[in-house]
Amino acid sequence: MKKLLFLPGLLALGCLSSLWSQTATPDTLVAEPATEDSLSYTADKVTYSQSGEQITLIGNTSVTYQQFQIDSDSLRVDLKAKRAYSDGDTVMRDGEQILIGSDVAYDIDSQTGIMNDGSSRLEQGYYSGARIRKIDDDIYDVDNGSFTTCDHADPDFWFSASKLRIYRGDKIVGKPVLVYVNHLPVFYFPYIVVPIKRGRHPGFLIPEPGYNSVDGKFLRGISWYYPYKDYADLILSLDLQERTGWKGRMNLDYIQRYQLSGSLDAAFQKKISGSQTYNDWSLRANHHQELGEKATFDVSLDFVSNKRIWESSDLLDESLAQSVSSSVSFRKPLLSSYLNVGAVYTQDLINDRATISLPSASFSLPSRPLYELFSKAERGSDAWWSNLNYNYSVRLDHTGSLNGPGRSFQDLIWNNVPDPADSTAWLTRHNLGLRHSLGLSYNWSLKGWLNWQHGLNYNEGWFDRDQDGHKLVRGNDYRAYTNASFNIYGIHNYRKGWLKSVRHILTPSAGLSYNPDQSENARFYSFGGVGLSRSEEAANLSLALDQKWQIKYGQNGTKINDLFSFTSRVSANLLKEETPFGALSHTLAFRPGNFNLGSFKLPKTKFNLDKISLGYSSQFSLSHDPYALRWNDWKPSSQYFTQALILSGSAPYSNYFAQPKNRVFEPYDSADSLQIRAEALTEAGSRENWKLSLAHNIYASRSILDANSHNLRLDASLKVTSNWALNYGTYFDLKTGELITQTLGISRDLHCWKLDISYTRRNEFWEYRVALFNTTLPDALRFQTRDSKRY
Repeated sequence: MKKLLFLPGLLALGCLSSLWSQTATPDTLVAEPATEDSLSYTADKVTYSQSGEQITLIGNTSVTYQQFQIDSDSLRVDLKAKRAYSDGDTVMRDGEQILIGSDVAYDIDSQTGIMNDGSSRLEQGYYSGARIRKIDDDIYDVDNGSFTTCDHADPDFWFSASKLRIYRGDKIVGKPVLVYVNHLPVFYFPYIVVPIKRGRHPGFLIPEPGYNSVDGKFLRGISWYYPYKDYADLILSLDLQERTGWKGRMNLDYIQRYQLSGSLDAAFQKKISGSQTYNDWSLRANHHQELGEKATFDVSLDFVSNKRIWESSDLLDESLAQSVSSSVSFRKPLLSSYLNVGAVYTQDLINDRATISLPSASFSLPSRPLYELFSKAERGSDAWWSNLNYNYSVRLDHTGSLNGPGRSFQDLIWNNVPDPADSTAWLTRHNLGLRHSLGLSYNWSLKGWLNWQHGLNYNEGWFDRDQDGHKLVRGNDYRAYTNASFNIYGIHNYRKGWLKSVRHILTPSAGLSYNPDQSENARFYSFGGVGLSRSEEAANLSLALDQKWQIKYGQNGTKINDLFSFTSRVSANLLKEETPFGALSHTLAFRPGNFNLGSFKLPKTKFNLDKISLGYSSQFSLSHDPYALRWNDWKPSSQYFTQALILSGSAPYSNYFAQPKNRVFEPYDSADSLQIRAEALTEAGSRENWKLSLAHNIYASRSILDANSHNLRLDASLKVTSNWALNYGTYFDLKTGELITQTLGISRDLHCWKLDISYTRRNEFWEYRVALFNTTLPDALRFQTRDSKRY
């Protein structure tokens, strides 16, 4: 609430006694600037008592001093006592703050005062009382007061207290407190503190008490929040469980615009399980920094001592995590491309293994005209060499596989330890290598329709050792290729009917590549991004046929691109004498997109669904042996089918019993036509979206009737009425008949409050949550509980 000030400038009215009978002719040549303490007033009648040193304003009085204004039936200023009094209804304004009441007494020196039957509007609510006393610049005491965030003329709820203290811009404190809902007292609190401070400020967050069969009684989220200027937010929290121990956590988010940003989430848990006690910890951090000249530095850390610390996590990526990865990377522009340097550490939480890449570096030049290496001339349209391009990349990798227990620092840096139980395996193995890749390509078009590409790729690898034990070895591989493709278009137009035209695009393509016998490269290790081809001599022919169907329909000529698409691919090794062709693969897709189905209205009712939209897409792929095409002996493999259906729309929900708004302060507000229009539309009715989505997929390595996996996912959101909303989601394994996940949420809009009830079942865990919170002050006025259990 803004300041409750009473015209300290009214003292200036004392000087009017010496000027009451005098008139002055202004000097038109001299313009005196107005002072900040200038005072103006209007009234139907003004009287001045020189003996009593009092000024009286009567009838429609209005006095303005700086940002302060007072309107009343009458005003009386005692210049000797330096006090001001109003009689009857009084409206006071200090900037944007408005206070309405009657019979005000105000001490000008101390700037304190009393108002009877006062009410005011806070930034986030309203308060009123039989008597309001200003006892300091920002502190007000209210006798028999009430506070609410409801904007109805007759509030749905309010807090009532015999003593209220308002700390302007900070908090409201009351004692004893009764909570009224629809004029019925429903809760009693010996005292209450409601934060109303805007923006970010230090303080304690509301914890969550509760009970479940595993943890017993618990108190979660005992948290302290601290913001550092506009750069960082810090939260320290503690969870206490009666039976299973405690958990501490630190969350830090920080940002400095255009320079750096990041977050840190660290946790330590002391978990009691039966007769054993475990100390677990986790650390997650992200950091991004701009180093200038488009160079960047990024860090992503994700470490955990044991997965136990995430067993009760609400996040799916934590509760279902099987591995965690950490990385450091540096990126800097170099020669019209970028140099990347980094390191990666991955921990397998299931098998207690780890891999490390320290360091790794890469640089890649995209395809560019070859003549740029010799001349700065621009590309010539007629020169054959203008279509000759090159590309180059280099990658350095040092990787380590850590399969043994009890990893030391030396194991992370460089330590090769064979597995004593298996001579072909390693407990710890490190490799270091460098790979160069160089490519040349020539692209050209014959008569503007046949596209050709010829090319040669060469790779060379340098290794610290090979599998035969030789040190500092090198090897290479190379391949040559040629590709060709063209498009054939067919269009058919229709003069009648809803279908206007159909376009068929046919794209045949063929490619031929050759690589020599490179089986001797099997002695080299393959790790990270460093490795060489180990294939035997091959001349591979690849054939593909892509087909697309596009349509135009309706009066407006609506287009659907790629309504149907069908692709077939096959490859063959021409040097292979028997069965040179590999598997023949096909992919069929149907993507009609979204259709507007219009509106649907139930007969003889006012129920109406509007803007109904239907979307569908599906895809089917399979492979089969080109040498077994007999219908009674057809053996398809790698069959995969997926489809998705989305149905959505909107529905009107009229408020037949609209509550009148609190308009007490509107006459004193600045007119806002947009806000008035928005409120009118809200009161007339609202339209909320509803949505139903269904996703189905099936995979079979052989017969589709004997699928390897078969899943169904359903998600639905529905606003049943203007106040009730329902959300449901399920993920079902149709092959095993098991329910993987299931969520159900119910939401009730209580105008200025909201009730959320949710139930989640995931694998062997289930959990429910109940939260009731104020929509205006969701963090300050919140009541919630939850429970969880493992089957």
